[in-house]
Amino acid sequence: MDRNMAKKILLLLLIVIMPVCFSGCGEMTGDDTNMPVSTEPVAPAAPAAPGSGSGSDSGSGDSLNTGGESPPPAAIPGNETQIGPGDPSVPEDTQPADPTVPEDTQPTDPSGPDTANTTDPEESSDQMTGQNSTPAFGFIDLHADTPSRAILRDQGLYKNTLDVDFVRLLEFGAPVQVFVAWCSDRYVATAFEQTNIMFDLLDREIAKHSDIIAVALTAEDMEKNAREGKISAVLAIEGGEALMGKIENLDHFYNRGVRILAPVWNRENELGYGQATGSKAGLKPFGIECIKRMDELGMILDVSHLNEAGFWDAHNNSTRPYMASHSNAYAVTPHDRNLKDDQITAIVGSGGIIGFNLYPLLLTGTERAGMSDVLAHFRHLIGQGAGDHLGLGCDFDGIPTMPAGITSVSSLRMLGERLSGEFGEDMSRQIMYGNIWEFFKRYFN
Repeated sequence: MDRNMAKKILLLLLIVIMPVCFSGCGEMTGDDTNMPVSTEPVAPAAPAAPGSGSGSDSGSGDSLNTGGESPPPAAIPGNETQIGPGDPSVPEDTQPADPTVPEDTQPTDPSGPDTANTTDPEESSDQMTGQNSTPAFGFIDLHADTPSRAILRDQGLYKNTLDVDFVRLLEFGAPVQVFVAWCSDRYVATAFEQTNIMFDLLDREIAKHSDIIAVALTAEDMEKNAREGKISAVLAIEGGEALMGKIENLDHFYNRGVRILAPVWNRENELGYGQATGSKAGLKPFGIECIKRMDELGMILDVSHLNEAGFWDAHNNSTRPYMASHSNAYAVTPHDRNLKDDQITAIVGSGGIIGFNLYPLLLTGTERAGMSDVLAHFRHLIGQGAGDHLGLGCDFDGIPTMPAGITSVSSLRMLGERLSGEFGEDMSRQIMYGNIWEFFKRYFN
């Protein structure tokens, strides 16, 4: 065979045998690094199981937030292990957020708290119902004769040795105190002037300490004062002698800020008869005229001290709810200053309010009383349906003695605790301020 023919045969053998050899070598070694790259489409790989692969280890947190589910980010060429939303290899609270959405508007986890709403739950509830929460009054008391006693004892109102002063009122935050002007027998003939003197004292003392106390002419004023941490002072008159038989004097005191008036004290006057007179007569014509004018002005009628016939005349002639500012239960202690059950029912039926009196004489019929006697009267009044119409009318600075354990307005914290222990916290709050506040919201304007 010549040399040229041999070269042709060898070349032919190489062409036939070499492809077979290369193919066989690749399968046997399992080494695919030299395999031709296929141009066929490849199905995507299934996601890695939790805790496996690079997904659980690759989340450094540099580009992650707690924004919850979001649209998938744009793919990064060549990165086959990029974390996407819903990747089970990544804890749910570290799923990446949509970088196109501002961080403070990222959607929240629907299974968790709505962190986008930072409103206090109670405030939110109030907004939803359209109701405002009760201001932090501490207490509301319907009767303190402090201006009268301060003048008699030549003392001020900021700090004194009486039952009530501004300093001790501040212990309760922003309480509401009704300050009453009352004239003793020696001042009846000059009651108009004497009543103005008492209100002059109150005005001066409030102006001097306007950072801690302000007069309240409306329920809105009470709310404003409470927000500012101030005591609310409400002006009242006990005994219509101050009017001197003139209806224009009623308007005068209204313009001075008086919002509560009791037609009588224990004695007789131009309006009617106090319970101590023993009279069976009802209100006098001037008394009825005053009640009608009070209704027109929006003043609150106080029936404490009226004799029984006068009480029913007041009930029948007033068109607005009224109060007995400092009276207790006749059924427990049959004193003529206390309310009989039908009177309690009448006040409740009118939408009115009863202020509880701390005078031992009205609690036991003697000058001595204890907390058990106080609770007995509360228990009866609540039993008569007055639970939502019962508050405080302590009669501070108007009574010579108080129940054991009560020494001044500061003792009302202890009273509240005893009421809470006996009747529960809700009823205690109602008595200390809640019921009177509901009454004032409707009728103190």
